[in-house]
Amino acid sequence: MKKQWATILAIILILLISLFAVMNVEVVPVNFGFTLVSWPLIMIILGSLFIGALVTVLIATSTAFKTKKQMKHYEVEISNAEEIKQKELEQQKMKYEEKIAQKNEEIEIKITKINSLEKELIDRMTHTTYSDSFLEGK
Repeated sequence: MKKQWATILAIILILLISLFAVMNVEVVPVNFGFTLVSWPLIMIILGSLFIGALVTVLIATSTAFKTKKQMKHYEVEISNAEEIKQKELEQQKMKYEEKIAQKNEEIEIKITKINSLEKELIDRMTHTTYSDSFLEGK
């Protein structure tokens, strides 16, 4: 559907340009500063239109090129920032893993101490109970 509308618009534009060309066929002098030429008015209008379109395309291309170059620069910056972030993340991860390992060692030491204290308590209780029953039996 879009192509149909574009075709219709192109046909209307061509008809308008043709009508404009038929209406402006008289010859006019144009002074370029170093020479004087006489051309049909429509040729001067179309030439001016062509030069304007060419300048617009060149400016747009230049702007697009600068934008593309800037985008590449930003992509490199983002990539570098991602690498730095990843390195810092790895460093933090290693720090926390070291802390976790230290805490696990502390926990193991405390568990060992608790187990030894439990064993000592059980030994004392059984020894006291055994001694009490031994004394009562005497």
